[in-house]
Amino acid sequence: MTSSREHLAEHGWLVVRGVVPAARVAELERALDEVVPPAAYAAWGDGMVEVAAVSRASAALRRHATDEAIAAIAAEALGAERLQLLQDTALVKPAAHPARLAWHQDYSYLAYLDQPRALTVRLALTPCTIASGCMRVLDGSHRWEHTGENLALRRASVEDALAALPAGLRARVAGAEVALELAPGDISLHHCLTFHGSEPNTSAHPRKTLAVRMFDGACRLVPARLPSPEAAAHFPVDDDGYLAAAAFPVLWPPARSDTVGS
Repeated sequence: MTSSREHLAEHGWLVVRGVVPAARVAELERALDEVVPPAAYAAWGDGMVEVAAVSRASAALRRHATDEAIAAIAAEALGAERLQLLQDTALVKPAAHPARLAWHQDYSYLAYLDQPRALTVRLALTPCTIASGCMRVLDGSHRWEHTGENLALRRASVEDALAALPAGLRARVAGAEVALELAPGDISLHHCLTFHGSEPNTSAHPRKTLAVRMFDGACRLVPARLPSPEAAAHFPVDDDGYLAAAAFPVLWPPARSDTVGS
């Protein structure tokens, strides 16, 4: 049987079924609806409803963003001894909505890390199907290395990166596309070099997901890759250049409290 680490290493993505129980999925959906009521979706116009750091507004969403069991799955898949939280985001595609996500590699927006050792874990709160605009990946594209520019903190939206691919890689795109359909409670993981995107929601129901981006604690910050010296204030580091746990919490291994028995 192929392990999660082997699957991620070969394909650049991984789906794990039934990770979050139905009762907790319902709790998380209620929490999301309190932070971002469906009536507020119209404020995003034709764009996807996207709320970064959404866990700051909800204890339930915060527990999910730091969930030990999910972090363990991600650490095993990435092969990281230490895994830290970079950012969590709520992503909603309203019913019958035109929003699509252009093909891209997350590392284009994370190039301030000295190595592409990060992944995103997405939890489905509602059915993520082809009709509802589920995420699509290009299988094995993480092995194409980073093909685009450093866009870290330089763009307000995701740009389509396929046009920048060398001709030899562009020829492989059509046969590599995989739709990652998820049921509520399923999670998907994708490597930061894996090309991914999504199409509009043509269904009669909103597609709601929670995304948690995690990085290997062995990564260091490269200040020169930030757009300005002032931007470095958002990325505190320790004396060795590692991103500080106070700002980027350690998700794995879990903190242990040693107690002395009497």
